[in-house]
Amino acid sequence: RIDLSCTRHCRKAATALQPMAKYSQEDTVGETLQKFAAAFRQDEEDGEELAKLTEKTIEVLSRGDPHFVGVSIMTELRDKLHDMRRVGKHTREANAVDRMAGKMQMDSAYIVSSPVGALINAPASGPDLDGIENELPMCLQMFDFRNSSEDTEMTVNIPVPPETEMKDCKVRASATKIRVEVKGHSFQPAVIDGEFHAPIEASAFGFHLEGLGDKRILVLDLEKRHGGTKWPQLLRYT
Repeated sequence: RIDLSCTRHCRKAATALQPMAKYSQEDTVGETLQKFAAAFRQDEEDGEELAKLTEKTIEVLSRGDPHFVGVSIMTELRDKLHDMRRVGKHTREANAVDRMAGKMQMDSAYIVSSPVGALINAPASGPDLDGIENELPMCLQMFDFRNSSEDTEMTVNIPVPPETEMKDCKVRASATKIRVEVKGHSFQPAVIDGEFHAPIEASAFGFHLEGLGDKRILVLDLEKRHGGTKWPQLLRYT
């Protein structure tokens, strides 16, 4: 007697045996992400959520928003794929997005219409690339966003030119929006400009400078209006 029922284990095995999607160096970043979304949808367990995030990433990258917005959502996709790679799934796509997100951080000309190039040849298996963002020079990262589900306090660290003084920083924040301008920063006219993921306590907002030389940073101190959850990113994409 043959048991034709498909257990969870069987479905995972079937997904693993599906033909590898054909990716090309000639494809653009957007076209490559579209192929990734299609590949993710073959995963019956986690694929739909990944595909939707990938398609949202394409949408944001295609809107012409400030470059750091695209970097932020690419970083969110990268982090989701890190989780998949840890359990042995979507490894090739995770490694490629790692490299794509890193290049996007370093090169503002690398956009949705750019050829993906040799980055698509990230190995299907190999060394763990978690923490690749820490290998980038600090001045090439847009900002470091830190928060947790346990605390209402949040911190944003923005690398700024070594000579930056408080008079060079123009920061406007309300309960729902923020705009940060820094004289001499590589991202102009604003380093951050958008709507918060969720409301903050405007009265608790503050900012100051720390560090010297290439470790000079503008620090934003924020407080969530509603605690108990970890924000997936600083800004919302709608």
